[in-house]
Amino acid sequence: MRLSDRISRVQPSPTLAITAKAKALKAAGVDVVSFGAGEPDFNTPAPICEAAKAAIDAGKTKYTPASGLGELRAAIAADYALRGREVTAAQTIVCVGGKHALYNASQVLFQEGDKVIVPAPYWVSYPAQILLAGAEPVIIDCPASAGFKLTPTQLAEALEDEAVNALVLCSPSNPTGSVYTAEELAALGEVLLKHERVRVLYDAMYDRLYYDGAIAPDLVAAVPALDAQTITFNGFSKTYAMTGWRLGYAIGPEAVIAAMGKLQSQSTSNATSFAQYGAIEALKMGEDAISEMRETFRGRRELLVGLLNAIPCVECETPEGAFYAFPDFNAYIGERFEDDLALANYLLEEAKVALVPGSAFGAPGFMRLSYATGDDVIVEGVRRIREALG
Repeated sequence: MRLSDRISRVQPSPTLAITAKAKALKAAGVDVVSFGAGEPDFNTPAPICEAAKAAIDAGKTKYTPASGLGELRAAIAADYALRGREVTAAQTIVCVGGKHALYNASQVLFQEGDKVIVPAPYWVSYPAQILLAGAEPVIIDCPASAGFKLTPTQLAEALEDEAVNALVLCSPSNPTGSVYTAEELAALGEVLLKHERVRVLYDAMYDRLYYDGAIAPDLVAAVPALDAQTITFNGFSKTYAMTGWRLGYAIGPEAVIAAMGKLQSQSTSNATSFAQYGAIEALKMGEDAISEMRETFRGRRELLVGLLNAIPCVECETPEGAFYAFPDFNAYIGERFEDDLALANYLLEEAKVALVPGSAFGAPGFMRLSYATGDDVIVEGVRRIREALG
């Protein structure tokens, strides 16, 4: 059966592939230490689960509006007041995960001939979703020496090409954990405001897992005039340990949100009804529910970064958010290993440690390690890596 040209433009997610390979080894009885998972190892808080169960018991298992329950959309809008923004329910849409929200936005915003700036390192799905929309990703290298962040000069130079009409920005970053300060966002905003054609897809999925405050700086809060150009993405997966619930959302201009709703009505329809009632409860929970998980991640971050930097010739910056470390293994690429994929396969097969090669994120020679796992696992995993590298 012939497949479409569209699907041939993209590759399967390498993060899911490495996780699947590690799980297959575990299922076969192999003792594998996995740093691949991009999900908290905590259980979903009990009040959220109870709210979803109560919704099922009350028969709230029918279709909802395609764009989400009005009550949930209003709660999302109110929650964004904590970031210094005024948002209405009509500016929000609830999707089947944050990835789905990004996909919907790409489909309604991009077309053939468009170019979209993607700073590297990037989350693996950004280029793929841009390609699926018929547009072209423009990758801009943001090295470790720059904190893995896009500079205003880089942005201004890229926007000299009139075909470039969008930017994808992620803060806190998956995979690096870097976070743009309010001042850095304002500097990028000055450039963007000179180009009204440019739409900004701002991925803030990890904004509550920020180690220098309760919430990471928000682009539109830093540059309110960018409101008409920006679609913000967030969700419940990371903040509330709800990855399997598949609930994400987008906030943006009403016309864009309405277009995403139209697309969603012809694809998935609404996100799971009773899961949405759980999400409403999540937004009612206080800071304590989030801060406990954040502080646990903070301790794991310090442990993992310290152990990685003790490996000869490995350098690892301290992440400011999310739950990923992104160490530089380039010293081992060349004579011993052809590339970071070969290194990752070696560590999985010989050391029984799973981590994701940086080339999947546009940063060859680096590795992404999730510290959404226990201290004992971190210590044992890095010990194996160090011994395997000799």
